[in-house]
Amino acid sequence: MLRFAEILREHWPSYVARATGPIPARHWRAVEAVLSCRTLRRGGHVQHCAHCQRDHYFYHSCNHRNCPRCGSRPQAEWAARQEARLLPVPYYLITVTVPDPLRRLLASYPRELYPLFFAESAAGLKELCANRRHLGGEPGFIAVLHTWTRRMLHHPHLHFLVPALGVNNGGTALVHPRHEEYLIPERALAQRIRARFEARLRSEHPQLADQIDLARASQDWVVQCKAVGRGKSALRYVAAYVKKSAFSEARLEGYDPKSRRVLLRSKDSSDNQWKIETLDPLELIRRWLLHVLPKGLVRVRHYGWLSPAAGQVLRRIRFLLGLRWPMRVRGLANLVLTCSCCKGPLTLLRRVPPVRGPPLSRFVWLHAA
Repeated sequence: MLRFAEILREHWPSYVARATGPIPARHWRAVEAVLSCRTLRRGGHVQHCAHCQRDHYFYHSCNHRNCPRCGSRPQAEWAARQEARLLPVPYYLITVTVPDPLRRLLASYPRELYPLFFAESAAGLKELCANRRHLGGEPGFIAVLHTWTRRMLHHPHLHFLVPALGVNNGGTALVHPRHEEYLIPERALAQRIRARFEARLRSEHPQLADQIDLARASQDWVVQCKAVGRGKSALRYVAAYVKKSAFSEARLEGYDPKSRRVLLRSKDSSDNQWKIETLDPLELIRRWLLHVLPKGLVRVRHYGWLSPAAGQVLRRIRFLLGLRWPMRVRGLANLVLTCSCCKGPLTLLRRVPPVRGPPLSRFVWLHAA
């Protein structure tokens, strides 16, 4: 299997040399994490097999959220915690997509604009749900930021997982939508988010608003709202984007023997078939770096009575629904290491401390130069 770290070791110097401007620090950190993942730089431990008397070395993961090799277990743990919080009510999945002319602006200023995108989309959804014609109460929902397509192109959008349930102003009674298959009008939500986003962008970041024709660039906000049953399948869908990179190494099919381009496997949304795309290694690195968010930018947020500050309201809702508190979360089974030769159990022999050295990302670049 082709490792993404191998691609970075070979082609990162060329990417740095061809960069037209300064490379953000978050990109250097992401490359450093991938290059050091599961190597001596991270340290590890030695496991011994008593049956065949072999020693096995296991090196620690980097746990960077953009590493193609990491994130599977944290993702499963997050999904298990959220699944325990699901309520026995219908759920809706609302997707809010940024217009194409605004995407480049978000890619250039993620620290300023992604929090604004979160806040104004959530506020617009809350306003519509408060209307008596729709839900007529305060909603609670999860918002997940997703920035890539299946081909790793930049396509920022938010997924809202919304239970068909709200609380009145006093927080003492539950309210339900009039129709189980319908929550809010999509067009009205798109217009409300557009108006709020434009107003806040002009007031807080006028220098960014002046870079584009805002009235024309933000006219095509797209909102989709659909019923998703009891929410478990939709939760698993959005969980695929939590604590994970834009792609997994299993999708790397190797190099094309003639052109030395990378073969990337992706599923075509038009016919739902897996297809192979040939990419220049530098283009693959560029697409991957598009989705490296600034440090501290949270990709998953909770709003309304599902927010961390609304624990008492959530307890009251679960009480009114006849559910237990606290919620029972089924933990994942501990990973059992076995010998690759005889499949026998392994025991810890000793720990391997991390090996210090110059940053690998800059060492590879300087060595190539």
